[in-house]
Amino acid sequence: MSRRLRLHNVYKLVASAGVLVALGLGGVPAIAQPESYCDDPGSVAAADTTRELELKQFGVELAIPSNFRAMLLNSGTVKIVDPGTYELLVCIARGGEALGRGYAQTRVRTEENPDNLDLRQLVEQNIHENQDISPYSFDGQQGYLVTQASNDQPVGIPDSYAALWIETDEAHGAVVISRSCDCSGQRDRLLSLLERSTMLDSSQATLP
Repeated sequence: MSRRLRLHNVYKLVASAGVLVALGLGGVPAIAQPESYCDDPGSVAAADTTRELELKQFGVELAIPSNFRAMLLNSGTVKIVDPGTYELLVCIARGGEALGRGYAQTRVRTEENPDNLDLRQLVEQNIHENQDISPYSFDGQQGYLVTQASNDQPVGIPDSYAALWIETDEAHGAVVISRSCDCSGQRDRLLSLLERSTMLDSSQATLP
């Protein structure tokens, strides 16, 4: 079972920095007062059902867990997290304080290409030394999968990051869809997301 949510079906948050708009269903978490501590419900497991998140500005539609929330940042990046992490991030953005903790996230962003490099060159120019590149076809569109054996911590966590780089008609530069966590298994999680997701038709993406 799936539900569809388009990017323009949003409600605004009164946020300070980081979060501008929340994309999702349900009520707005309580506003934290300055210098108050945020309640942290902890990470919440993904629902068995999914919904389609249509991101016209990137030209993609992602099938995300139906209980997960998407947040539009000031930078234009869309961050997708579980509902417990979402509540914590919104509270922090509104001035609350919280003890730090890691969390898993999916991010969708664009990478500018001012030198008009081909996609492979652009990827190579922007990845780290410990990351590998391999071709990957996303819904018929040729792109590149970037994976990493370990992160930059003294004791590395294997497979803690994975990203797909593709080009679409709707975005300037490249679209980067990534999974990251202070835990392993992110390559398989990203591939599972991509296998359920699609490119938007150019004609569909330009509709109001």
